[in-house]
Amino acid sequence: MKRRGVVFKLFAITALFFLLFYAIIMLGQLLFFEKFYQHKKMADLEKKLLAFEQQYALKQWDDTRMDREIALFITRYKTQLAILTPEGHMKRETPFRITIRENDGHFVKISLSLIHPSDRENLLNANLMRGDWIEVEGLFEEGTNDFFYPVVIKKEGAQDIGSLKGVEELELERISGQITDLLLPDPNHLNLRQGMLWLALDEWFPLSEAHESKLHNGQSVIEEWTEPWTGMRLLVAIQPVMKEGRVNELIMAITSLQQISEANDALQLFYMYIGIGGCALILLLSLIFSKIVAKPLLSLNRIALRMARLDFSVKSPIRSQDEFGSLSDSLNGLSEKLDTTLQELHQANRQLREDMEHKQRIEQMQKEFVSNASHELKTPLSIVRGFAEGLKDGVGESKRERYLDVILDETGKMEALVRDMLELTKLESGTIKLRKSSFWVSELMEEIVDKLSHHLNDKQLKVVTVTANEPVVHADQEKIEQVIFNILVNAIRYAVPGSEITVRIEDEEGRVRMSIENEGDGIPPDQLEHIWERFYRAERSRNRKTGGTGLGLAIVKHILELHESKYGVVNSQKGVMFYFIL
Repeated sequence: MKRRGVVFKLFAITALFFLLFYAIIMLGQLLFFEKFYQHKKMADLEKKLLAFEQQYALKQWDDTRMDREIALFITRYKTQLAILTPEGHMKRETPFRITIRENDGHFVKISLSLIHPSDRENLLNANLMRGDWIEVEGLFEEGTNDFFYPVVIKKEGAQDIGSLKGVEELELERISGQITDLLLPDPNHLNLRQGMLWLALDEWFPLSEAHESKLHNGQSVIEEWTEPWTGMRLLVAIQPVMKEGRVNELIMAITSLQQISEANDALQLFYMYIGIGGCALILLLSLIFSKIVAKPLLSLNRIALRMARLDFSVKSPIRSQDEFGSLSDSLNGLSEKLDTTLQELHQANRQLREDMEHKQRIEQMQKEFVSNASHELKTPLSIVRGFAEGLKDGVGESKRERYLDVILDETGKMEALVRDMLELTKLESGTIKLRKSSFWVSELMEEIVDKLSHHLNDKQLKVVTVTANEPVVHADQEKIEQVIFNILVNAIRYAVPGSEITVRIEDEEGRVRMSIENEGDGIPPDQLEHIWERFYRAERSRNRKTGGTGLGLAIVKHILELHESKYGVVNSQKGVMFYFIL
């Protein structure tokens, strides 16, 4: 392992990081956990005791409700609770008790505060209920005959609760009666700690001046206290109940800190044992981790160095399903891309030149369009102007009718040109919305032939229509009529006089294929793709007698593209054939 290599660096960083992290956890556990837990428990106890005091001060609870609230607090928070006078005399101790009615109707409350923890299981197993008859041996509270501290509680059919062993010298009294009310501790509340509460009262009262001053100011007192007989660590909290600015009562709570202390001692010993093993395991795992991580990284570095020397033939063998596998795939992809980048760069340069040439052609076409439009309008305007001036100068009556016919003819041509230009502009703008319907192309063709019968007769042409399994077409009938009309007019214009124009309407996989073929000269192959352009004519002389506006086929192209139709033109044996599929 090289001292400055990536493996060593990764091992060192990983090992130091985990050792530091492990040490922080151990030190935090050993040094601060017990204090943290004690502080949290003191804060929680103070908060809970304050909440209980607020409820107690605001609500006037009867004896039954008071006992149940105290029992609920003891059970829920595993904390012993008592309500005292300001001098420390017990007003209410643990609420867990049994009330019986003797034969003479006298009620006696039997306290469960001094029941030994070892007898609690018998107490719960006895399943005491209202109406049960029990016998109790014990002592009455001094000065009363209605509060009894039991030594043994007996119920027929159940094991005795308590024992007389060790109290033989006491003069015990015996009472019996029917249970009228009872409040038993929760089964999970293992230790009532009532004895500890009495010892705490003897230890803490009378209160010190500091404690009295704090309580009279409405503040609670909460401190850790070690019980002198057993050495058990306890947490004692006293909350004042204020009335008219004076301390009326005290609420005292006591809970154990012994469990966390014992657990912390065990944890300290446990961490001492696993400390050495944990450090060795961290070093071993850090070494393995650094080897696993660095091995593919070094391999990828060697491949990257060869790629830097423009050697793209090498491929990474790593195929793992992780980030290294992804990086390996990326390097392989990068190698392939770099290998073809130079060729693509040359191709891109060629494409750029082609794009520039295409742009120049588009600009040239725009210039030609303006020039063509000007040219198409200039000639008829000049003719109209000349004949109009002749009429103004007072030509003979014999020529007047001819001049007017020429003017009307030329204005009609200009009107047709403007109409086609507007139509083409709308088609190119994409604002045209097709209104599709179902119709027969053959019927539409007959109507168009009838409209062009005059032009056909002038050149002695005949239209022959051949149909085969013609399906119904769903398209914009008006636009398709314009397509057929323009193609047929173009066929009439260039057809040999006295010849036939053949129209075929056929089925092609459920679609209609229509072709219009005229007899005449073919179109030069290099001009076939240009005849769809605006103002383009196959004969470059631009003879206005044989040529139209030059926009008809451009309009046909845009209408068919709106219908997503295939279309084209080819030179046939007889002449030229236009076709489209709908």
